[in-house]
Amino acid sequence: MIGCCYVIRETSKALLTWSENGDHIQNCSLAGTAWGIAIIRGTNEAVVTLPYIDSIQFVNITSMVPGKVINVSARCYGITVIKDMIVLGGAGKVSFLSMTGSLNKIFNVGMDVLLSLKANTRDMIYCCEGNDDTLHCIDIHGTVIFSYKSPDFNGPVDMALDGQDNLYVTARRSNKLHRLSKDGKFIDILLKKEDGLDEPFGIAFNKKFTKLFTANGQLYRNKKVMIFDCA
Repeated sequence: MIGCCYVIRETSKALLTWSENGDHIQNCSLAGTAWGIAIIRGTNEAVVTLPYIDSIQFVNITSMVPGKVINVSARCYGITVIKDMIVLGGAGKVSFLSMTGSLNKIFNVGMDVLLSLKANTRDMIYCCEGNDDTLHCIDIHGTVIFSYKSPDFNGPVDMALDGQDNLYVTARRSNKLHRLSKDGKFIDILLKKEDGLDEPFGIAFNKKFTKLFTANGQLYRNKKVMIFDCA
């Protein structure tokens, strides 16, 4: 679908689509409660993590029809797709799977749950370790390129990349949106609580990078998606 925002609902087993203007379009029933989502580039498919049943599931994002469910070896949260591999973030581990679900390799990264993963155009993979307030960056061989920490970087949860591969990271406990360069250098804090951030969890750009979406709140509390115009 063109101009859609895909929203995961923590309190139900569904993937929701909304227009960029905030109109609800359609739901897709899933096999379990989802956490992370990654679009498979060049296709009409996405993959979601289902951490509470130790699985991932494919979804046709054009028809919003659920696809194959694959069991994985351990609970996973973050997910990204790089080359022909599905990359999953678990408890201090990053796993690389084939598109059919076969485990190719696994690396130790951090100590705690990796809540979100994001791959840039240079095949660098960013990993949010929320409970340790750390962002790790690794290559496809599992080598840690850098780790980022900051006093204001409290509870990193989700990430988005702009057209220059700058990284935007939501910090839910400090209610801030950090902007970093692709090599992990701090640029600025783009949004704060006074801008409406209240436990920000999700973040995404539209395809043209003209709009930025942030999702506030966990479970039943303060649920809201805000839309910001990008200059």
